Amino acid sequence: MRSALPVGVFALAFLVTAGLSGQDPKGDPKTKADPKVEPKGKEAKGKGQLPQNWSQLGLTGDQKDKVYKLQAKYNADIDKLDAEIKEMKAKLTKERFEVLTAEQKKALEDILKKKSGGQ
Repeated sequence: MRSALPVGVFALAFLVTAGLSGQDPKGDPKTKADPKVEPKGKEAKGKGQLPQNWSQLGLTGDQKDKVYKLQAKYNADIDKLDAEIKEMKAKLTKERFEVLTAEQKKALEDILKKKSGGQ
């Protein structure tokens, strides 16, 4: 059971870190609407979704198509970079954890348990 302790602490620390990194405290509009996901309850018009408030600008069909093409062009690269960032954060969490002594790892586990209500 003792050898499972570091693994458990790492897993708990990773989950806490991963959970916090996924939050959007500023309400960034680009995280609210995924242009690849069709809105529920109504049929999607065109090939994507305009950024927030752009539907009020009176864009022509040609302008909308250009925006959709630009989004499609960059979304695949953005998704790859997001995955890379997630992987780097996981490595950082693991390497930071490796710096701690056994006593510090235990203390961190206790702190995280207390914060999560697990006591």
